[in-house]
Amino acid sequence: MTEKVHIIPVGFDYERLFQPISQGKLDADKVYLLHSSREESDEEARRLAENMLAELERTFDTVLGINVETEVVENIFDFENLYPYAYDRIEKEVKKGNEVWVNISSMPRTVAFAFATAANSLLVENNDYRNQIHTYYVSPEDYLVTEMIEQFREEKEFLEKHRDKGDEFEERYNKISETVDQIDTSGVTKGAAKMNGGLHVEFPTIPSSDLHDFEKTLLHFLDDIGTADSISDLAKQLAEHLNDNTDPDSFKSKVQYNVNQLEDKGFVKIEKEKNRHKPTLDTVGELWVNTHPKDNPGKLTQ
Repeated sequence: MTEKVHIIPVGFDYERLFQPISQGKLDADKVYLLHSSREESDEEARRLAENMLAELERTFDTVLGINVETEVVENIFDFENLYPYAYDRIEKEVKKGNEVWVNISSMPRTVAFAFATAANSLLVENNDYRNQIHTYYVSPEDYLVTEMIEQFREEKEFLEKHRDKGDEFEERYNKISETVDQIDTSGVTKGAAKMNGGLHVEFPTIPSSDLHDFEKTLLHFLDDIGTADSISDLAKQLAEHLNDNTDPDSFKSKVQYNVNQLEDKGFVKIEKEKNRHKPTLDTVGELWVNTHPKDNPGKLTQ
């Protein structure tokens, strides 16, 4: 029996994660709530995240009577692991014959983008999934942060009139004034957080499904060996692995051509070291291998 399954990454939102189901036009037989394993350094942020998860579990289970499960998402800023996780999570449900709806309204953008990209990749690779995979976004009716800023400004004006009534008023005025000034100069966020050894996360291009068997074999083989000292070395190792008795020069030419094609497509990168050209998987190649373990025509060891 086909089920309508919703995959919902949870952040600091509540209503827009369940109202499309409880009050909108969407049906749900099962809901997966995904939450971060990261310990928030800010106590208030941690409390809010925990409250949202608990409230959503209660709402879907007790109030709406929908089967709900929670899953922990590791390292919410590691896109190279998030994408295969999202791809696998969606594909498993689709292969069961279920209809999958992915709500990308909440949680960090890395998680939302990973699931949106994975859903799109599956649709590009298999047109039969067209009616089984849906990605949707829910816009908030109101932004409470703007209301909070308005309250801060009113509080600042009030305290400014009474700051001469004692140190407590003066201290409170200074704190509120500092916060309002930071909002005016920096917006509703401050600074850029360090993650993945830098200050940004790159979102790679969606891996293409337009690959023929030998290209797929090369990708899986490079995944197995990590890198080769040269194109000649790669050809020699692969020929031995496949027990290919083709003329060595001819096979090397074949490998060279396909490596060049994979480099043009962004799956393989060539690291130049002195006079050597060392082929290895690029990020897109790693994402493709991690999401296509069975698509291995050379039957290489995984």
